[in-house]
Amino acid sequence: PSTVSPPLLKMAELHKAGVAFIVAIVHFFYQSSGFTKFYNEMYAYWKCTPLLVLISFVALHGGGVPLKTRAFLAIALTAGCAGDYVIGIAKEGIVPGAIAFGIGHIFYMLTFVPDTLAICWPLAGALLAWNAVIGYICLLPVLKVSVFAVLVMTVYSFILTSTVIFSASQCIYGSAIHPPYAHGLKWRLLGFALFYLSDNILIMEHTGIRLPLAEHWILFTYFAAQYLLVRAAVSCEKHRPKSKSS
Repeated sequence: PSTVSPPLLKMAELHKAGVAFIVAIVHFFYQSSGFTKFYNEMYAYWKCTPLLVLISFVALHGGGVPLKTRAFLAIALTAGCAGDYVIGIAKEGIVPGAIAFGIGHIFYMLTFVPDTLAICWPLAGALLAWNAVIGYICLLPVLKVSVFAVLVMTVYSFILTSTVIFSASQCIYGSAIHPPYAHGLKWRLLGFALFYLSDNILIMEHTGIRLPLAEHWILFTYFAAQYLLVRAAVSCEKHRPKSKSS
């Protein structure tokens, strides 16, 4: 009989999904000729395949994560997949894509924000100040063209920034369930930090600020973020403190 504990088996299944996830990314890299944007349906389809792997893992296995949390994760990943698709079809897809990703981040937050004990206000102030700088440089010129687009991107930026603030606050101060710097909390913070980095590079590149290998950085950090957020959920469940009640 196997002597491997159930938590380790659950992580092993996540690692298998991670391998399939990497294979899907490599295949997308091949199909897109090195992450070259084509803005067509085939490019958008291959861009979605890595997230389809994660959606399948969450829906069919879940790594021991409770059903309600799995449902929230599946919705968040599906929203991300929809965002990937519309952004992959046309350059103008960034606005509906931001709406899709914003919905996804809200469902991500539903999996952990209620357990937040305290907010790291210095970090919140620093990120909001940075958002103001990026907004002034990248979004203010767009205001003359489309007020709606700027409004959507501003709201999305606030939602994404909130994920970083909440996940960092939990990592630093702990949550109602986990102590500070718990394994899963660190994975979650890293995931949202990479998401934040990816979207900052994306908005700069989209509004004409050219960065070396921008598309590679955008996609690598984005795909890593999505995987780490699923890993965080599995890890948080694996290391959940046992109830003292008998």
